[in-house]
Amino acid sequence: MDRSSHAEVGPPRRASFAAIVALALFVPVAAAGAQATVGKFNDTHTETGSTALPECLPPELVGSLNLTNTISGHFTETGTGFHVEGTETESYRVDFADGRYVLGVATSHFGFNVSGSGQTMAKTVIQEPRAIYDGGQPIGRVLIHFVSGITYRDANANGMPDDGEITANVERFFFTCG
Repeated sequence: MDRSSHAEVGPPRRASFAAIVALALFVPVAAAGAQATVGKFNDTHTETGSTALPECLPPELVGSLNLTNTISGHFTETGTGFHVEGTETESYRVDFADGRYVLGVATSHFGFNVSGSGQTMAKTVIQEPRAIYDGGQPIGRVLIHFVSGITYRDANANGMPDDGEITANVERFFFTCG
């Protein structure tokens, strides 16, 4: 199953990571021989909205989402590239009109490297356990796993992997219901 088919209805997993990647593309690589620049980043925000959770629930079931997103990590910029790694946690509750609700926590570990030559490697690993409740009683569990990795050389310097630039691309999404 391809996670991208649900991207607009599930909790927003890639927004912060995409912002970090964009930041990396605008940070100039230090001149050769210069010292490394290191730093940390973190952010917490909340989101509300409507969403479906089609894994183990009817896809037409839409509920009210309350989510807290926390992201933290560190970066190193050198004369030959840029490295970022961190963790993003999304704790959420989705309430459905029929009285059911879901509590979940998605934990993402991510990292990427950009070399001065334009070679980019990015990876993301997500585990997301969910508990489904009805009337306050647990009635089900969901465990989602997602792994993504890509390596490409950005020949046209547009910051995106285009056809002909990608040398490795892996994406795996699966879930279990119980």
